[in-house]
Amino acid sequence: MRFLLAALVLGANVQAAEPAGSGLQVVHVSGSAPGQAMAWRYEVLQKAQAVFAKQAPAQAPGAQLSFRLPKIDPAQEGNQVEIVLEDKRLPLAMASAASFTLPEDGVVDDGDAMVVANKEFPKGSFLHPNIQVRSPGLPANVARMGDLRLACMAQVAMAKAESFKFRLVLGTVGLFADLCAEMDVTSIGVPIPSYDTVTIEDGERTLTFARSHDTLPRLGENSWSDNARITYSLSESAEK
Repeated sequence: MRFLLAALVLGANVQAAEPAGSGLQVVHVSGSAPGQAMAWRYEVLQKAQAVFAKQAPAQAPGAQLSFRLPKIDPAQEGNQVEIVLEDKRLPLAMASAASFTLPEDGVVDDGDAMVVANKEFPKGSFLHPNIQVRSPGLPANVARMGDLRLACMAQVAMAKAESFKFRLVLGTVGLFADLCAEMDVTSIGVPIPSYDTVTIEDGERTLTFARSHDTLPRLGENSWSDNARITYSLSESAEK
């Protein structure tokens, strides 16, 4: 069930919309079959932004929302993203080498606007950007429980807005209300690529789990507050 939930939240095999012509130079991977421009409807990404704007003051005050390009090395340089409208293009700020942010509501008022990156999807596939919510001042290998919960809520809102197909699948398995509650703390927003240990600290309470543990804490466990810190670490023996 865990892997089904993660797949529903982070992407699905549906056809991406074709964007209007963009000024970006699309990067094509040598030797691979030509794909299509990595692009999304702006109003779909706005759904995630709206959930964040509503919930962040209580759940993740001071945090930033960003959209990470799917299947892209987080350290890869040269990524560019822009909003494409019928008669103009608006470059977007990059929050990191592989993630971008949207402008404030009202800057773009066009239902046909597209968000386009200078990358390609594999032919016939489509993935949403990965929502990242990050509170300031956290070490690189630490996430905050409230940030992860809000990132999942925003990701689901974006998926549900994408198409009837998404809504039908989510509704059929009865996951509209419980999807994020059932996700574990390693399913979304892990800040480092390699780790084998997960430690959760919440006030005086501390628990440590192996990454392979079958019963990792879920985002919906109310015994952990939004301020709980999750540390992802790699043991010295695993590094060798």
